[in-house]
This record gives sequence, structure tokens and C-alpha cells, in this order.
Amino acid sequence: MTTILKHPSSDQSVHGRKRLRNLAFLPTMITLGNLICGFSAIYFGMRAMQDFGANVAPSVNQTLHNATVERLLPSFLSVGAGLVILGMIFDMFDGLVARATRSTTNFGGQLDSLADVVTCGVAPAILMVAFMTQELAGNAIQPSPISNTFLGRACWASAAIYVAFAAVRLARFNVENAESDHDHRTFRGLPSPGAAGIVVSLILFQDQLGDIGRKYVAYALPIVAVSAAFLMISRVPYRRFHRAYLLRKQPFGQLVIGVMVLAVFVSYKAPTLVVLVLWYGISGPVLMLLKKISDRRDLKPATNPAQTDKQQSSREA
Repeated sequence: MTTILKHPSSDQSVHGRKRLRNLAFLPTMITLGNLICGFSAIYFGMRAMQDFGANVAPSVNQTLHNATVERLLPSFLSVGAGLVILGMIFDMFDGLVARATRSTTNFGGQLDSLADVVTCGVAPAILMVAFMTQELAGNAIQPSPISNTFLGRACWASAAIYVAFAAVRLARFNVENAESDHDHRTFRGLPSPGAAGIVVSLILFQDQLGDIGRKYVAYALPIVAVSAAFLMISRVPYRRFHRAYLLRKQPFGQLVIGVMVLAVFVSYKAPTLVVLVLWYGISGPVLMLLKKISDRRDLKPATNPAQTDKQQSSREA
């Protein structure tokens, strides 16, 4: 995400208004690319709902009219999920480009968060509701706030909670990132692109499953989305992925693991993506738990050898 600077003081307000006339072109265009990807993903979610309402099977329509892409993204839901992932890539690079060109501004940070609300908040929720509507219709479950069934209302509520918490998480990030004492090496709570990656990776994965497998994913997705939503607003620390794994020197063993993961990804793209994003999602709570256990061990007072010998002799007596 683009780094957000502090709000200008009243003495600098005039200068700040002048700077807005000369925006950093490349970072802003990358951020807008992120926003357009989110909008396009919403369109394809609506397109899938249109076909479902018209009783058109997903296999009938071509998605992007390319044989290679058709195998990767065989349905409109998959195309939407792929666009969310493309938007996440834009989101990662707009901040890097802004820092590289020394053009980080408060405007860029606010625009970045607005784009993320659409791409990482609204778009995954729309795709999620569209997928659940398709898969649960046979069980008379309609994800809707006015559904006749409890499960229908619960499925819709899970998507609504995800959208709301994504917006709260991004607003909190804007406020906290402006503070001078904020640790920019980690995130507080699961970043919204990570949460979006968890949701859309499952939507990509379901296209490779049979009818029973898709039903399981449809029932599991609301639980996964709500869990990701609560992790977003939590205080669980998460590493910044590009700083922790891409921009820093890594040990040789980690390079070997990276090559192995890349080789598996080439053969099994969707399952590998699901494992990677789920691993990142649970990495925060696991590392926090391990840190707490380590801190408790360090706080234990060292045992005095003399006291130990005295206690042992008294027990023998």
C-alpha cells in the first residue's frame, strides 16, 4: 500500500493545494488500474448472475475468447477472481513505484485505500455471493437479506461483514500509518489484499472441482470470509510480504523452497494459490502464539542450583 504522510498543517495548506495540481502520474495510474480491476471483477460477478438467471451453463460461454485463458479461467466468476488478483498486484506495485520515485503523498494513500475498498472489499464479496447463489440454489438457499431461510440470510450477512470490516481495516490503516511511531515493517491485522486473496482463491479453486466439491466450498466460504474479516480488524501482526520475502536477502534454503513452490504452481495453479494465501492468513496468529510462548519462557526466573540441591536433599530425608 502507498505510504501515507501526515496531514499538512494550516501553514502548508496552500502549498498542499498546489501540489495536487501536479500528481505523480505513474503511481496514480497504477492505483487507478487497481480500481478498474475491482470494477471489472464486479461486472463479471454480475455477468455470472445474469447467466444463472437465464439458466445458461458456465461451460456454454467463452470467457476471454482464448484457448489458453479458457483453461485457466473457465467461468465468469474465475475471470472476476483473476481480476481481483491482478488488482492486488497493482496495489503492491503502486507503493513501490511511489517510494522509488519519491512521490508518496497523502492523496496517493487515500486513493489507494479507496481503490482497495472496491477491489479487495466489494468485488470479492460480490463474487462470493454470486458463487453461493449458483451452488446453493439446488438446496433452496438464496443468499439475501430477505431470504426465507436462516442459512440464506447468514450467507449474505457473511459477505456484508466482510465488506464492512475491509472498509474499517483500511480506514484504521490510514489513521495509524500517519503516526510517526507506526512500525512500517509489519501490518496490524490481516491486510485487505490478503483477505481478498483467500476469498477469490477459493472461487478459482472451485472451478476445478466436481459438484460435491463445489458444494463444500460454498458452505465453507462464509466461515472463511468472516474469519478473514475478523483477522483484518484484529491486532495480529503480519509481515509485509514483498519486504519480508522479495526485497530482502534470503537464506539459500528459502530460495530452494521458492523454486519448488514455483514448480508446483506451474502444474497446480489454483490449489497452490489456495495453500499460499491460507498459509499467509494463519501465519499471523501462529507467529503471535509462538512469540507469546517464547516470551513466557524467557520470563521464568532462573532456578538457583543451591536451592535445587537443598530441595532435593530435604525430599530424600
